[in-house]
Amino acid sequence: MNIIDRFCTGFERSDSDAFADMFTEDAMYIDSVYGLCSGRDAIKALHKRCHEEGEKYRFTPILYLFNNHTDAAFEWKFEFISLMPASKGKRITAEGGSFLSLRDNRITSYREYMDSIAILLKGNVPDDRIMKFYYRKYP
Repeated sequence: MNIIDRFCTGFERSDSDAFADMFTEDAMYIDSVYGLCSGRDAIKALHKRCHEEGEKYRFTPILYLFNNHTDAAFEWKFEFISLMPASKGKRITAEGGSFLSLRDNRITSYREYMDSIAILLKGNVPDDRIMKFYYRKYP
């Protein structure tokens, strides 16, 4: 199984230790909604938070690009059932792309791109919180 398939399958599962183990100790993870996580422990905490806020994750890679086992990129579709109070039980979907840097078959950096405002709207996040998010992300 390649690193992208391992990443997607690992994200879907609620085993945050196993997910974080795919990353180097000093890895950076930039999430479109939650922002920057530095280090394996922060990545583990982010994964755990995601599984507290949602369930039945599907992270489906659509297109893969690899460069000599040092870099990878993929386009994806992401969906889950929200456990958040404002959208509990609602299926949330998003599409985006990610870039990974690799070393010794582990991820050293992960950065994703998607329409983060749209996913907040789908999650029934109140407008004032969306605006705070927007101005924090785009000062």
